[in-house]
Amino acid sequence: MEIRDPRPDEHDRIGTELLRPGYREAEEREPEYCNLTEQARTTPGLDSWLDDDDRTILVAVTDDGELVGSVSGAVSPTPPIYDRRPVVYCDGLYVKPEYRREGIATDLLDRLVDWGRERGCGFFSLSVHVDNESATEFFEAYGMEQAYRSMRASI
Repeated sequence: MEIRDPRPDEHDRIGTELLRPGYREAEEREPEYCNLTEQARTTPGLDSWLDDDDRTILVAVTDDGELVGSVSGAVSPTPPIYDRRPVVYCDGLYVKPEYRREGIATDLLDRLVDWGRERGCGFFSLSVHVDNESATEFFEAYGMEQAYRSMRASI
């Protein structure tokens, strides 16, 4: 298994095989908030991650070239009132169901954290849906702890 940057010839496959299923899982969990655009439903792309030096997407690929997982994230600058380094924020993690519980998500997160360290980040954060108990357990086992509660309301 290799964790790496996407190759240009894989972009369409990553959109179809990894991004779209991950987006759909999020939408199924919370359809009003994660209501997908038509582009995300049909041809999700990598441009938003690849066109910005402070964003990344990494993929997990088997030895025979099968795409099995992805992680995306960004450097989140620290407001000037705080004396701390920036945060690397994970905004997406997906592993195909048949490859879950094999350490792939851990390897993807490790690489994202390394990417953040290379950019001077001092913290790693993410959000997980309140009802996603398996993800919460995974992230806690990864060494994360809840520090804040995310609140929102329709306006």
